[in-house]
Amino acid sequence: MRSTALALAVAVGVSGCASIEEFSHTHSRTANCLLGGTVGALAGAAAGALSNKGNGAVIGGAVIGAAAGCGAALAYKDRIDRLRSLAQEEHLQLDVETLNTPAATASAAPQEAGFVAQVQDEGMFAVGSAQLSPDGERQVRKLASAFGGQRDTAILVVGHTDATGSASFNQQLSERRARAVASILAEQGIARQRMYFQGAGASRPVADNSDPLQRGKNRRVEFVEVNDTATLVKRVNAEQNNPKYLAHGTATVAKSPARQAKPAGSLPARPSATEKTAAPAASGPALVVRSGTLIDFGGEAVSSSQWTLGQTITPKSGGFTLVSPAYASTIPVSSCEADQPRESGKVFNLASGQALDSHPTADYLPGYNNRVWAQTVNGHLVTISPVSILRMDAAVDRQPFIQVVTDYAKGNRKALIKADAVANTYEGEDRVLYRVFLKDPQAPVSCMDVVFSKGSAKATDGALFYPRRDGETFTARFVPVRT
Repeated sequence: MRSTALALAVAVGVSGCASIEEFSHTHSRTANCLLGGTVGALAGAAAGALSNKGNGAVIGGAVIGAAAGCGAALAYKDRIDRLRSLAQEEHLQLDVETLNTPAATASAAPQEAGFVAQVQDEGMFAVGSAQLSPDGERQVRKLASAFGGQRDTAILVVGHTDATGSASFNQQLSERRARAVASILAEQGIARQRMYFQGAGASRPVADNSDPLQRGKNRRVEFVEVNDTATLVKRVNAEQNNPKYLAHGTATVAKSPARQAKPAGSLPARPSATEKTAAPAASGPALVVRSGTLIDFGGEAVSSSQWTLGQTITPKSGGFTLVSPAYASTIPVSSCEADQPRESGKVFNLASGQALDSHPTADYLPGYNNRVWAQTVNGHLVTISPVSILRMDAAVDRQPFIQVVTDYAKGNRKALIKADAVANTYEGEDRVLYRVFLKDPQAPVSCMDVVFSKGSAKATDGALFYPRRDGETFTARFVPVRT
């Protein structure tokens, strides 16, 4: 009799999920609900069977289990719908993306792990300030109501700025803004232990910073809700050093079309205020007359070349099936010459103030453990030391310095310069883009892009950028080898 009841319980679970199909916008949600309801039905039926209270308990447990499974599958959809409704009431620009984890088997549906909601800062904060405006405070309190209730999910608030101002100032500003928003959510009854905040500064642009009509889109507040802390760690790691954010640079000086391609489908936006700060503006590698030593690396003018290096770097999924295939042919579309060093902060828990441990190890990618990499370019030796890339997220462990020995091919061994630099990395599935900026604006090299293989200690492509006395920027191929 119990086997018959168990079979009936499964049928109850399946039919229960089928009845709510009309509320689902996508097949994946319906499939997830179906799977969740079936699993819930089996779990509930098993509990009823073990209670030795007969078929009634078995079927009752199945109904409860099915409801729980379907409820979990649709919970995120309800909050997304609520957020969209509130954003519409407040005339806020809201973009939502569902996070899915890969299916355990080929026949199973991906599992919903949470969602990401991006809200553009339409006056939510005063320019250059972390103090919410009266309208901004009202808007955040409204949005907070969508996250209310007793749940065990983890919520992360990320602050983003445009690229005007220094990278360090923008990171700190965005962190204070994220904390202010997270605190409002906590005031609305969300447990502080569930709340996390992060300041990403200008490190993850979604629009062209060199276009005053577009850069305002980069000023936004991001809400992430996921199943648990372990899933949050996956999300944080997936975003750290994600090459999808190379589609736009962080230089605020306009570049020629040959140097910085516009993504397809870019729409004009109304002018918006610039993030004016007390910090000096980071205006990108401006085309100015150089007074320092200049070196001919035998390259060509950037204005007459098309930069395609690194476009084969496919963003890693990071445990999610969220990366759009549309990115594959457009990442990255800008070189280091249209970029600036980027700085993103740690993730902190609102209750404890402790940083989220998202890097459990400090192992290096094989072959990238503080070695010297060098190559001659038009007879001149260029050295990067050390190249230090961690296995986790391909993060930079130690910042490098750049050394240039002119006329190395003719026997010279005396270095012309030894300059400090800042490196950023962007991790793909099988390659890493290593982007280096020299700190000295008068150095004979402006920046470098090197593509490293993750499978072997080998550079597969690369380029360096250097100034001419007339102010124009040139580029030459640079593929260093490990020494």
